[in-house]
Amino acid sequence: MGDVGIIKRIEDIPELREKLIALCKSKSHRAVSSYSLLLAEHVLDMTDTPLDAAFAECFAVNRKWQEGSAHFQAARDVADKMHRLARMEKDPVKTKVLRVMGQVAATPHVKRHALIASDYAITLVNLLYPHNMDEVKKERFGKIEWMENG
Repeated sequence: MGDVGIIKRIEDIPELREKLIALCKSKSHRAVSSYSLLLAEHVLDMTDTPLDAAFAECFAVNRKWQEGSAHFQAARDVADKMHRLARMEKDPVKTKVLRVMGQVAATPHVKRHALIASDYAITLVNLLYPHNMDEVKKERFGKIEWMENG
């Protein structure tokens, strides 16, 4: 999982990212899926983005998978929808939110998607707080704590 994502432009703290990756490896797929839902809520709060029908679908498919009532394909379909919306979006903040949500929806498919969602959350922090490594550190430490306790 060391080469988790495909995100090219990210100002990050590599050792904190690697710690999150290591923690993710030690957790069950279901625990990581729960983590991704916390991350989704956090991103919506951080950006004051309302929970619309598309975002609610991301939460629903993830929860249904955790309950055993949704299959991987349903998660992938919702994730694909989020990424299509992201490609059409003009607002860079909303684009990042859509990318996070797409990865959250895809987490039932492969737990690595929760880590990609975390990386997208860091790119969102980079956008909201340019060149502010204190905010990046705060974000990473918060997510490490969630993963440790999940």
